[in-house]
Amino acid sequence: MSASLLIVSHGLISNQDGLILHPDLLLWQQALAKRKQQWFTFSSKNPLAMYATLLGVEPASLLASHLESRPPLNKAKQYWVASPYHAQLTRDSVRVMPEGMLPWCAEDAAWACDVLNPLLLEEGMHLERVGAALLLLCDKPWHASPAVFADIAGEHLPNRHPSGKDGGHMMRLMSEIQMLFKQTPAPHRSVRGDITIHGLWFWGGCDANETEFSEEAKAVASRDSFLSAVVDGKGANIIITEPEQLPELIKQGGSLPQQILLLGGEHAVLLKKSMLPKLAKKGWQPKTVKKESELISILRK
Repeated sequence: MSASLLIVSHGLISNQDGLILHPDLLLWQQALAKRKQQWFTFSSKNPLAMYATLLGVEPASLLASHLESRPPLNKAKQYWVASPYHAQLTRDSVRVMPEGMLPWCAEDAAWACDVLNPLLLEEGMHLERVGAALLLLCDKPWHASPAVFADIAGEHLPNRHPSGKDGGHMMRLMSEIQMLFKQTPAPHRSVRGDITIHGLWFWGGCDANETEFSEEAKAVASRDSFLSAVVDGKGANIIITEPEQLPELIKQGGSLPQQILLLGGEHAVLLKKSMLPKLAKKGWQPKTVKKESELISILRK
């Protein structure tokens, strides 16, 4: 695969000393550390959200643009991305598995729709799948601002309602979904030996009239189940991935793209090859940090 840009969501991890490289990138640590660094502030994004940012749209709008037009969809006033998760109970919180470690496919998405739609229809909602991706359609808009899934995956579930007057309603519905999944486990996942799905997290919402956008689609290589539902990897010049899935896209010893973008810890670092050989740098600490808007402008060009 020949790509000129590699984007790794969660490529950087915050710890008490600042930022460190994700463990799954340590195979490439020496090569990455020799690159020229350019730092930016940057909000958390998973692969789907990163691609939506390149196109200048909301993640839910991107999925909705790939829906087939059917009568139940015509009533929708709002769309939300519905991301599945596996969670583990710790002593005083619930920790969510990183997105790149969760097996998920179109069969799983179809199962989730079958299990949840009887409940959701009573709420004036409907779950649709786009390939393996899930999209929630709402007849009445929710006024809530939940955390993006990139802030949830690999971290702890929030212990408070999302902001907005419908934040409590949204959280209660997600709790009911947890109970339904517990009562109706996916038999096909058990046969495959896959881990249990414990819930859905709604995020990246948009109004139903925001599904038209002019930016031309880009060919992108990815193993992310939601992003793969809306991109074509043929002849891709861009790779967007979670760190756990990078070895599936670039084998150990394989050449890295000319430009590499690592996201994490509310920052992004753009790594470029230098004309002169450099010694490996120590650490991954932001220096001369520029604005997110400047990085987005660079990437879109």
